[in-house]
Amino acid sequence: MTTGQGGPPPAPSEPSAEVLATVVREEWGRLTSLLLARFRRLDLVEDALGDAVETAARRWARDGTPDNPVAWLHTAARRRVLDRLRAESMAQRKVPLLVVEAEGKEGSPVLADPGDLVEDDLLRLVLMCTHPALDPAAASALALRLVLGVSTADIARLFLVPEPTMAARVTRAKRKIVTAGIPFAVPSSDVLPDRLDAVAQTAYLAFTAGYAPGSGPDALRTGLAGEAIRLVRVVLGLRPEEPVLVALLALMLLQHSRRDARVDGDGAIVLLPDQDRSRWHRDEIAEGVALASSPALTGPLTVQAAGYAVQARIAVEHATAPTAEATRWDRIVARYDDLVALSPTPSARLARAVAVAEAHGPREGLAALAGLDDDLAHSHRLPSVRAELLARAGDVEAADAAYALAIERCGNDAERALLRARRAALRFPTT
Repeated sequence: MTTGQGGPPPAPSEPSAEVLATVVREEWGRLTSLLLARFRRLDLVEDALGDAVETAARRWARDGTPDNPVAWLHTAARRRVLDRLRAESMAQRKVPLLVVEAEGKEGSPVLADPGDLVEDDLLRLVLMCTHPALDPAAASALALRLVLGVSTADIARLFLVPEPTMAARVTRAKRKIVTAGIPFAVPSSDVLPDRLDAVAQTAYLAFTAGYAPGSGPDALRTGLAGEAIRLVRVVLGLRPEEPVLVALLALMLLQHSRRDARVDGDGAIVLLPDQDRSRWHRDEIAEGVALASSPALTGPLTVQAAGYAVQARIAVEHATAPTAEATRWDRIVARYDDLVALSPTPSARLARAVAVAEAHGPREGLAALAGLDDDLAHSHRLPSVRAELLARAGDVEAADAAYALAIERCGNDAERALLRARRAALRFPTT
């Protein structure tokens, strides 16, 4: 099947576009790791993968989706790297050993299954991205982009900064890895602890991106959240009593245990009080509860580890409540008081306000939202919470206005649909 010449390449057909988007979202880090393990050139690898995705968008629309999309992208990106290396070698009038070795392997089997990638390769990539020479925030952002394929726009939302700011931050971090010669390797055991906080922060942000996608159609991305859990398990295998990893894994498992009840058959969001608790994964809840009470969390903790531990204990309250009505909101408010005392982040204060409303009523919850508007100036979550509490308090007109603002700010299709439904339920005329 061919297309005429002279016009722009066709847009991907819907099935091909969906497959490509899924592969990019779920396999980007593994493809990056595999190529980087072979070529050791981050600049070439990421450019090559980007080119491969662009080529796939054109060719898959024309020829159909290949039987093994991951292997197709890997082969296309590998050939693109080789082309660049050949061009560089010609410019330098020599053939580097890297090109010779890579060309010698050209006949070897391509990536047949993403599971073939050794976990250590992914770990090496994470540890390279979280090297102490990089700014911690930039390191986490870079790891999200390279390891887990989170879009720059969604990373910017996680960090509460404009997208151009985040794009520049990620670019600087990549440039520093290349220019400083930061190695693609697992550091020695005496160096590894210095990077654990950055690794944990990266996994935490990736997990958050999985359960609160800033954009796109999905209510949640369980694959991304599951990959974040796998990453923590890999590192925890090297440091089994590390408090920051124990606490984080507990928190993740308890949240992840509810994944099958979070959306209905049509992909619409199901709020916590309405979830079918029989669909929660009890084995993960049991593991999370055990981790949350681990002896590793009884001694002095860093602020980061303590924060994860408190959040895990909040999650325990939700996970172990037999019904929504039986939830001990008084305990949850007390836990949030501890969390805000440790780290008064806008997200923690917003979550505490929700808990206060459940424990003491909507007016108390609205009062707890005071001072958050400047910190969450671009977030849809603040006006959505305010709208719900105003509606409960009987101020329908103000609730409608708050829902309108939340809908305007929301970039996720599933969340926007939920907000529109909640606004419609007010039975208030819209403008």
